[in-house]
Amino acid sequence: MCGITGIYSFTETGRKFLADIENALEAVAHRGPDHKGVYNSPKLALGHARLSILDVSEASHQPFMAEHGESVVAFNGEIFNYATLQNGLNVRTSGDVEVLLRMFDREQTASLEKFNGFFAFAHYNNRTDTLFLVRDRLGIKPLYYYCDGHILVFASEIKPILKVVGKQKLDQQSLYNYFRFNYIPGPASIFASIRQVPAGHYMKVQNDKVVLESWYRPEQFVTKTEASAKSEHVLRDLLNDAVRLRLHADVPVGCFLSGGIDSSVVSALAAQQHNQLHTFSIGFKDEPYFDETHYAEKVARHIGSEHKTFKLSNDDLLDNLDDFLKSIDEPFADSSALNFYILSKLTARQVKVSLSGDGADELFMGYHKHRAEWMANESPLRHLHPVAGPVLKLLPKSRNSRITNVFRQMDRFYSSAAMSPKDRYLNWASISAPRELRELLVHPAKDGHLKVESFFDTFPVYEALNLADLSLVLADDMLVKVDRMSMQHGIEIRNPFLDYRVVEFALGSNLEHKITRHEQKVILRKAFGDMLPAEIFQRKKKGFEVPLLKWFNGELRSRIENDWLSVDYVKAQGIFNPAYIQNLKTQLYSLNPGDVAAKVWAVIVFQQWYKHMEDFIDA
Repeated sequence: MCGITGIYSFTETGRKFLADIENALEAVAHRGPDHKGVYNSPKLALGHARLSILDVSEASHQPFMAEHGESVVAFNGEIFNYATLQNGLNVRTSGDVEVLLRMFDREQTASLEKFNGFFAFAHYNNRTDTLFLVRDRLGIKPLYYYCDGHILVFASEIKPILKVVGKQKLDQQSLYNYFRFNYIPGPASIFASIRQVPAGHYMKVQNDKVVLESWYRPEQFVTKTEASAKSEHVLRDLLNDAVRLRLHADVPVGCFLSGGIDSSVVSALAAQQHNQLHTFSIGFKDEPYFDETHYAEKVARHIGSEHKTFKLSNDDLLDNLDDFLKSIDEPFADSSALNFYILSKLTARQVKVSLSGDGADELFMGYHKHRAEWMANESPLRHLHPVAGPVLKLLPKSRNSRITNVFRQMDRFYSSAAMSPKDRYLNWASISAPRELRELLVHPAKDGHLKVESFFDTFPVYEALNLADLSLVLADDMLVKVDRMSMQHGIEIRNPFLDYRVVEFALGSNLEHKITRHEQKVILRKAFGDMLPAEIFQRKKKGFEVPLLKWFNGELRSRIENDWLSVDYVKAQGIFNPAYIQNLKTQLYSLNPGDVAAKVWAVIVFQQWYKHMEDFIDA
């Protein structure tokens, strides 16, 4: 896990930018505090900030050059099966970067299918003047780029690119999508001129031509298989091996343990293979409704891990708020990112690698929207909309208590039940509706076509749900949260559920393995039910949330009124409609706030990001 950046020149004018590599590298240095290195050639400057996990010696410092000096690589991520792949390669180091370089030198893009891991890397052959930028199957590791007639600039985050190319205009479609979803769907970014190499793609630069190609498509693994008891054993073996591979490191390793099914399964498997496994959870002293650490502690006792619970007060959370907001590379308003930021910060004091349960909800249909989709298709309750809908509009709705949250969820369900599956999905994935965005933004874009929409035109509804979640929710929300927040503190997060073999198994599994009338994540419950307390499988799913509504009505109210959403600043900024911002605040302070706290949070995050990045924004 590291940070990479580079500048490739197409012209003499472009070569003048190569000297900016040090500035670009400094902007990504937080991702790799252990070593910084630069490679220079007449057409390419390549930078690498290293977080040492495998072969922590100088021998594996990067950029890493082949012995013959013909090729070089800068690599962010891990190749977990490198020990198997190195057979016959005659390597001189004990880490994965040399294996990656030698494999890619020998087989080029054909080698990618052999890598089990997450990665974003730049490979350059100075003899043929060929540059490859490669991103892993699911987009677990980020890779942004800017390209014009003179230069191609790339990096693990956006700011290093801006350090080279200067001020850029905001992308109005991305701005619209950000306030729609509370994150920005790729491959776009918040800047019109900066994009992402899509998941499962590589960019090839040769003879001054730039080509973007796909090398992995999850869609090809959506098949129908017979549901059988053997499937449970297959999944257990696959996930057990995925955990085994991800426990290997030359630094201390632990597990994030929330007490939910996914992290509990990963932790239980890890505890079987790792003596004195350390597990970590985070909870809230002052907010019992949002605190679930007792489940994590129960699992830890059951599996025998050495568990640490970080119990935070509201003051602890708020004390970290400004640093958290400053760390955001582009607008990102999943409020659970604050929890993850603090958990990563505290965990990094004890381990340098942590396993997590990310990906299981997307693969095995664990979200509330999956249950809602099942009900919209199968449950007789879907026909109650004419009666239930108007009644629910009158009831108080918010995320701050169990009852009002149920009313909120029911209202969302009945407002979408009559829609098409595609429209339902986008509505349930959205925080704000298009009509709200037209009122919020002074210059709103229109609903742009998203890749996920094509899945509903091509696949049956539940297969489309899986693919849409992988492409949108996982890639652009969950994985962004995990990568950016953990890399602020020099800790690597590994995701066994996102081992490509587990992903392909899940995509090829029948619906009854995932959701039925009574259960979600069905096969996980059957395959691992004997490893954990029954209570863990019986509890209702709850999000990893923070008490936004309480803060906005209490400790943060003055900052909302006098800073983030002050009337004068909003008017001067010219992005938001001041009247609509006032309406949001009015609802926020009312007795029926609904989902408005999430919408206000999106504006707050954007405002703080805008102030922090103002020198780079071409208004």
